[in-house]
Parts: sequence; C-alpha cells; structure tokens
Amino acid sequence: MPGADPTRLLSVQSHVVSGYVATFPLQLLGYDVDVINTVQFSNHTGYGHTNGYKVTATQLDAIFEGLWTNGLVNYARLLTGYIPGAEALAAVSAQVQRMKKERGDLIYLLDLRGAISSLESLHEALQTLHLRDGVPHVVISSVPLPGGLVTSMGVPPPPKSYTRLLPETQPPWYDAVDTASPDEDVLVCFASSCVGGRIETYAFALPTIRGYFSGVGDLFSALTLGHYKNPEDASRPTPLVHAVSKALLGVQQVLLKTHLYSLSVSASGSTTPRPLKDHGYESVIPSDTELDNAVPLNPADPKRKAKRMRIREMRVVPERRLLLDGGEGWPCTKVDWELIRR
Repeated sequence: MPGADPTRLLSVQSHVVSGYVATFPLQLLGYDVDVINTVQFSNHTGYGHTNGYKVTATQLDAIFEGLWTNGLVNYARLLTGYIPGAEALAAVSAQVQRMKKERGDLIYLLDLRGAISSLESLHEALQTLHLRDGVPHVVISSVPLPGGLVTSMGVPPPPKSYTRLLPETQPPWYDAVDTASPDEDVLVCFASSCVGGRIETYAFALPTIRGYFSGVGDLFSALTLGHYKNPEDASRPTPLVHAVSKALLGVQQVLLKTHLYSLSVSASGSTTPRPLKDHGYESVIPSDTELDNAVPLNPADPKRKAKRMRIREMRVVPERRLLLDGGEGWPCTKVDWELIRR
C-alpha cells in the first residue's frame, strides 16, 4: 500500500477507562493513533477490584473487517500488546499477516512479555529469537543481574536529565528514590539486533524506583515504537538502540515524577519495609501491602488501596514535556557476551 501516511499507527491491546499511557505518548510524538481495545476494564487490576469485558475472536474479526471494507487499514506502524486467549490471538495474528502482505515496510512492535531470571536464560532467549525464529530486533527489560556484573560491564550511570529531577533537599522518603550504588537495586535492559547473522546487544542500567506502577510496559513499548526510525533518529549506534534509549529516559522520568508526587501527597510507604536513609530500623516505613491490608476506619470510604492506586497512576499528561524534550536518551554500553559469561 504505497504512499500511506507514515504517521498512521494502529494499537491493539488492553485498555482501562483512565488508560492512555500507550496512546497519548504516541500522539504527543506526532502519530495518528487508531485503537482496538482487546480488553475494556474500569481500571487496572492493581486496584483490587475491576469490572469490564474481553473481546472475542469473532468481535476482533468484525472490527478488522469494517476497517478493511472502508479502506482504513493503511497503517505505517503497528503495536500489539495483551490479547486475551488463544483464539483472539490467532485472529490478531492473521490480521497482522494480512497487513504485512499489503505493506511490506510495515514497522511492527510485538509486546510479548516473559520471564528472564538469569544471564544464561537471557543469552539463550536472544539466540533463539534471533537465530532460530529470525526476529531481527529484540528488547528485554527489567532483568536482575548478579552483584558486580553491572560494574564489570561498564554500564554508564543515569544521565543528568534524570538525576536533575531528584529533590535537592532530601525528604524523609528520599531513600525510596535513591539512584543506588552501581550494583544495588539496579535493573538492566538489553536491546539486541541481528543483521547478517551477527548479534549486537547493548545494555542500559536503571535505578530501581520502589513502588507499584501499572502501565510501565505499555508506556515503554509505545515510546520505543514512536522513536524507532523517526525523523530525529540519529541511528547511533543503531535505530533500535536510539529508540530504546529515548524510551527508557521517558519512562524513568515519568516514573520518578509519579513516585515523588505520590509520596508527597499520600506519604505512603515503599513496596517493602525499610529504614529511612541514614536512620536505624526504628524509622521503618510500613510497606504498601501492610497499609493496604489494614481494616479501614470507615467501611463506606473507598479502600485505601484504590485511593493510593489513583494517586500512583502514571503522570503522563502532567509530565508530557519530559516525553517531548526530556533529554538525549539513556546511556548504554555494548555487551561482550564472552567476557561477562566467564
């Protein structure tokens, strides 16, 4: 389908009433986003209670058939996330194949989440996806690594565009958003590409923000697709690394601002009980789980958990300037697999 608008994008994934973390950022970046909701819930499951429905394969087929009949499937980019059930997944897969046949240059991001628990399983997953399944680009995020490995890999620290958002005057709960030492409470994201049988992998080290958030993966996927091969793509060192670098910076900045806001408003605890910075154990803040399980003083009031979840909704709109111009990107380093697996 030559000549289609390069900003046209279709998002196929789950949705909640207040959910826009996977669509608004793309619109902010200049994309014309169409949405097919595979799930329509009142709120995300972190609230503890939710109502809504999941679409069936028949309903998905009907929606797509309407789009095809009216000549509306002229998308340059496609994002698919959560699909409920095998039949619905098969229906979406068939539509994806049809779209790729119509437009060979379709840029498609498949958000397929799975558990990677070790360095060996990570390396095996990348080899399988690249060499056996022929997937050219893979991003695996939130991977915990053994102590000392982040330092040995030479992964750069957080950029100034992130650390400048930390409060200058340290409040009591500052330890919950500390940048952490190089190998303490650090998650690592890997962006890997395979071209001509050669695998190149880059690593990004991310300081842990201790709190419960929903929609982080959706925001990351949206920003990665939005920044991939766009007009401002410097392609250094690769288009994928550029996109992941920009996406991680946006996600981390929004997460940090959301966390700081929620703590300042609710004075809630972190995800686990821990002493305040430079204090003894007597300063432990109750965990969110402990506070959520407490018997409410007024049963007619909304549950504390629901109130806290509302406060913790990702502040994508208030912090939209960070998504537009938050900085050059999150720093990374090239991975030498032979060296780090010794």
